[in-house]
Amino acid sequence: MNSSPLNFVTSKYCLFTQTLVAIVFATLAPVDHCQDTNLFQKTTLALSDTTDPTILIAAHRGGYINDKQDEAPENSVENIDVAITKGFHVYETDIRQTADGVFVVVHDESLERETNGTGPVEKLNFEKVAKLKKKFRDGSLSNFGVASFESILLAGKNRIYFKPDLKPGVIDSFDKLARLIHKHEMAGQVFLRTEYKHLWKIEKLFADGTPRVEVMFKVNDAAQVKKVHERCEPKTIQINVRKNEKLSEEQIEAIKTAIELGMIVETHVYNDEEQIEQLIKSGVRMFHTNKPDATLKFLSDRAAKASSKPATR
Repeated sequence: MNSSPLNFVTSKYCLFTQTLVAIVFATLAPVDHCQDTNLFQKTTLALSDTTDPTILIAAHRGGYINDKQDEAPENSVENIDVAITKGFHVYETDIRQTADGVFVVVHDESLERETNGTGPVEKLNFEKVAKLKKKFRDGSLSNFGVASFESILLAGKNRIYFKPDLKPGVIDSFDKLARLIHKHEMAGQVFLRTEYKHLWKIEKLFADGTPRVEVMFKVNDAAQVKKVHERCEPKTIQINVRKNEKLSEEQIEAIKTAIELGMIVETHVYNDEEQIEQLIKSGVRMFHTNKPDATLKFLSDRAAKASSKPATR
C-alpha cells in the first residue's frame, strides 16, 4: 500500500495526539490522592519522631459534625475520604464482632441510633448486618451500609492512620484481629486502643505467636506507662484526661515519662483552649476529639499567631 505525505502527516498527528492524551492522564492520575499522600507522609514522619512538634488530630468516629452535608455517616467507608479531605491525621473508630465472628465498625451497644437495625450487633450474623443502613446524626436514613472493619482498612490503606477502640469482648479475638491487620500489611498503620488491664493478656498472646501489632493502652500514671513500655514497647499511649480537668502532677509526670521512653502521647480534648495549651506544653502530641474540625482550626490559628509574632532577641 502506497503512503502519501498526507497519510504520513495524519499518522504522525494521531500518534502525537495519543501520546499527549497518555501524558495528560498519567499526570492527572495521582492528583486524586496527592492530598492523601502528603497527609499520610506528614503523619508518618510525626509518629516516627518524638521531637516533631506536629499535633495530630484523631477524629472521633472519623468526624461527624456535618455528616449529612458530607454524605458520610460516622464510622463509614464513605467517611474515610471526608476525614482525609479535612486534614485529620488519624481515624478513630470502633470494633465489635458479629455472632459469626466478623469484625464490624459499630460504636453503640445497640444498633438503633446508628442504623435501621435493633439490638446488639453481637447477636446478628454478618449477612443480616450487611443489609442494614446507616443513619445520619439527625436520625434520617442514609443509603450506606454498616462497614466491616476489613473494608474500612482497605479504604484507608496508605492514606490515613487508624485508632480502633476495642469494644467489650473483642479482646478475646485479638489474635484473629491482629492476623487480619497483618493480612493487609497494615501493622504499622493501626493502633488498637484498649484498657490497661489487657496488657498481660496481649503480652502473652505476642509471646505465644500472635503477630505483633501496635496497641495504644489507656493509662493513668507513670507506673503504668513504665509497665506498658516494659511489656509491649508501643509507639503510642493514651494518658487519661477528663473534661474540665486541670492536669495533675501525676498526669504531667506520666506524660513526661512516656515521652522519655519514646512514645507519642495521646489525650482526649474537649474544646477547652486552656486545657489544650497545658497539654501541648506538657508534650502531648495527639488529640482525640469529637470536634476535629474546630480543634484543627484552633491549632492552625494558634500556629499562624505564633509565626506572626516578631522574633525576640
